[in-house]
Amino acid sequence: MKRVFSVALALFFVTVAGFFVLSACKNSGKDKSPYQTNIFPSVKVPVAMASDRKLSAEYTARHYWDEFLSQDRLLRLKPDTSNILGVSPQIFDEAFQGYVSAISVVDDTIAKHSMAKLVDRAVALAEDGYPMFFSQIMQDGEKMLFDAHSPFLDDELYLPVLDGIERCKVIPQNVKDSFRWQKDICVKNRVGTQAADFRYATSGGRQSTMHNINSEYLLVFFNDPDCPNCRQALEVMKTADPILNLTGMGVMKVLAVSPGGKTALWDERKADFPSSWIYAYDPAGELDQGTIYTLRASPSIYLLDSEKNVILKDASVPHCLRVLEGIAEHYVKVQE
Repeated sequence: MKRVFSVALALFFVTVAGFFVLSACKNSGKDKSPYQTNIFPSVKVPVAMASDRKLSAEYTARHYWDEFLSQDRLLRLKPDTSNILGVSPQIFDEAFQGYVSAISVVDDTIAKHSMAKLVDRAVALAEDGYPMFFSQIMQDGEKMLFDAHSPFLDDELYLPVLDGIERCKVIPQNVKDSFRWQKDICVKNRVGTQAADFRYATSGGRQSTMHNINSEYLLVFFNDPDCPNCRQALEVMKTADPILNLTGMGVMKVLAVSPGGKTALWDERKADFPSSWIYAYDPAGELDQGTIYTLRASPSIYLLDSEKNVILKDASVPHCLRVLEGIAEHYVKVQE
C-alpha cells in the first residue's frame, strides 16, 4: 500500500525554512551572545525517584525540556539561524527522539500533557521572534510521530503539534492549510472513538461487517498479499504468545483483511494464515479509497474493544504485542 505523501508538504518545508530564517535574521542584531553549548542538558531525576522505574519515567516526561528552556538559557542564547537554542539541528533531532522515546512509555495523559506543554512554549517563542525552535519541532514531529514507517508513530502525540501550527500567529495561512490533511488523518478513527465499519468477504463468499464480529477484543490486521513487511509481521503475530493466549481463551478474534480485494495471490496466501483467524478481503474497494480509513502503510494494525472503540491505531507489531500481553495477563489473573 502506498504511503500517504503530499508534495505540498515537501514544498512547505522549503518555504517555511526561508520564512523562519528571515524572522530570525530580524532579531540577529539584538544582544548577540557567543554562548554555545552544543550539548543537550539531560534530565536529573531526583534520587528518591531514580530507583522506581515508573516514577523516574514520569518525571523525565514532565521535565525533559526544563533546563533546555530555562530562563537563563533563553536570556543567554539568542536567535541563531544555524542553531536551535545552542545546539545543532542534528543534536536537537537526537534529543527530540529521546524525548519521544521517553514519553511513549508513560501514561497517555502524562505524555499528551507533556507534548502540549512543549508546543505551547514553542509557539510562544515563535510569536516572540524566535521561530527556529518550533520549526524544528514541526519537522521532527512529522518525521517521528506521523511518518508511517516511524517506530514512534502516534497520532495522539502529533495532534498537539498540529494544533500549535493552527494557532501560531506567525505561520502563514497557506502553510497552515498544507498541514490540515494530516490532521484529517489523525482524527479519523481516533483512539477512544468508535472505528468506522466496513464490509468484508471471506474465501467462501460470505460477507459481513466488521462491527458484526462479536468479541471482547478485535485485532484488525490490514495487509496486502504481495507485501514483504506484511509477511514478516504475520510470521511474528501467528506465533506470539499474547495473540495465541487471547484467541485461545476466546477473548479476542483476529480479522486479517486485504484492502486490495480478492486476487489470485490473495487466494494463494490463505494457507499462510492461522485457521482461527478471519481471512478476508474488501469486496467493495472502499478501504483503498481512503475515505473511511487512511492506511498509511502495510501492514496497518488496529486493536478494538467489544464496542469497536479504537485502543490502538496504526500500531507496530512490538507495541501491539506489549498491549496484548498486558490484557492477557489480566485475564489469566481473573481466571486464577
